[in-house]
Amino acid sequence: MPMTAKAAMDPLPAVQLDWNGWLANLRREGTPSRVYYFEHGVADNVQAAIAAQHGVWAGLEGVSPTAEWKRREAMHAYLGQEIFRVFPPGARIVPPKREGQWAEETKGVITSWEEFESYDWPDPAAADYAVLEYFERELRDNMRVFHVVDIWEVVVGFFGFESLAYAVYEDRALVRAMFDKVGAFVAAVAETVCDFDCYGAVYLGDDLAFKTSLFMSPDLLRELIIPWHQRIADIAHAHGKLFLFHCCGNMYPLIDDYIDRVRIDAKHSFEESVLPVTEVKRRYGNRLTLLGGMDVDFLARATPERIEAKTNEILTACMPGGGYFLGSGNWVTEYIPPENYLAMLRAARRFTST
Repeated sequence: MPMTAKAAMDPLPAVQLDWNGWLANLRREGTPSRVYYFEHGVADNVQAAIAAQHGVWAGLEGVSPTAEWKRREAMHAYLGQEIFRVFPPGARIVPPKREGQWAEETKGVITSWEEFESYDWPDPAAADYAVLEYFERELRDNMRVFHVVDIWEVVVGFFGFESLAYAVYEDRALVRAMFDKVGAFVAAVAETVCDFDCYGAVYLGDDLAFKTSLFMSPDLLRELIIPWHQRIADIAHAHGKLFLFHCCGNMYPLIDDYIDRVRIDAKHSFEESVLPVTEVKRRYGNRLTLLGGMDVDFLARATPERIEAKTNEILTACMPGGGYFLGSGNWVTEYIPPENYLAMLRAARRFTST
């Protein structure tokens, strides 16, 4: 039955958080007894709207980092998510960007050996892990945290995509040096964060593709980036942590590399225009765990009633056997109406797999 306006204002039904159950679902140990969830992130304005409507942050006011961390934990517990994203300052290389741009498309700040050698590269040892130190003490037992690291997107950001495409053929050694510099930084960070018990997974986000193809040939990506992804995954696994891989676009020509060589524990980011998550489940679900999948455009534009129906469709197709976590196809962006996001979660709370 469609959700009424009053029901949309009711508190979201609570979820009993269960990290061991979350892990069992990730390992595809059978159809779980309830829906488990994962999000790359939830926009601040969406969190604030939900918190204001449902009193999630009552008593957690304040402007200190500790107050913000408490609010973040409370929100994700309310949403039913056992693992959520944190932001340790300095634990990620961020290439400089021109104002108003997401990424540099033409010529970035490093396109020559001189620029590479003179650049003031950040020191991974200088990262601030106060947020992890706090959650090491205070995080509730059935929750974990992660943060995002990336390699490909950093290198593209420094070169500019057009310059990188030329450099691959004109100065491959410089390109390799860039990947090695950024990869070594990420490896050092991974070694550090994996020492925290509260840290559940290394989450590596590199968009290697667009809607119809990879950005570079499979062989080039196997040469330049996959060895680093494999190394970071090995670090995570050596510490008993998970390795979660976010990649937008049609990266499926490399899916076997990531399942069998990199040994990712789960893949995130799905788009209806590329390959619906239900089809990914059909093709790879016996070998691969899937995170999210509710198309962001649909989640932003559809009515709550259509979202409920789509949620049921996805869960019916993807939950059997385990290995599926409900969430947005990418992240809960600032333009997704909070009531739409909550409609997805409410439908999942009511869903039964039998």
